[in-house]
Amino acid sequence: MTKTDSSNPYHHFLKMFDPANLTKAFDPKAMIEKFAAIPGIPDAQDTLEKSKSQFEALARANEAAAQSYRDLMEKQMKIFQDLTAKAAEQAKAGSQQDVTAYQQAVDRALELMTELSDAACDANKQAYDTIEAQVAEAMKNLKP
Repeated sequence: MTKTDSSNPYHHFLKMFDPANLTKAFDPKAMIEKFAAIPGIPDAQDTLEKSKSQFEALARANEAAAQSYRDLMEKQMKIFQDLTAKAAEQAKAGSQQDVTAYQQAVDRALELMTELSDAACDANKQAYDTIEAQVAEAMKNLKP
């Protein structure tokens, strides 16, 4: 479960990545009900029961992914706090130079935070592209 960190203004947002919430989306019972409602699907209960270990592996993988996103956001907040803390103290003094230095610290923090997100997106896209190729191959193998 996501720990509540009152110093992090995004702790409510991070709850979206709580493994307990994500696991609900891949609940085998709920999936059985959804599949059973699709006409022409052979015994959804049996099919999903036989795939239970894969569903459990999927849930674990999603939990790990959720933790990665929480880590990413926490690291971004740390970058922001680390780069702006001293500059914010100086800006309280009120000189224009100090306010400018604070703005520069904020800008640099946001640049670094964006670079971190971009790197995560690139890694995600690369992983997806790899899996997409495997899905295409599996679909080709399903055709009679």
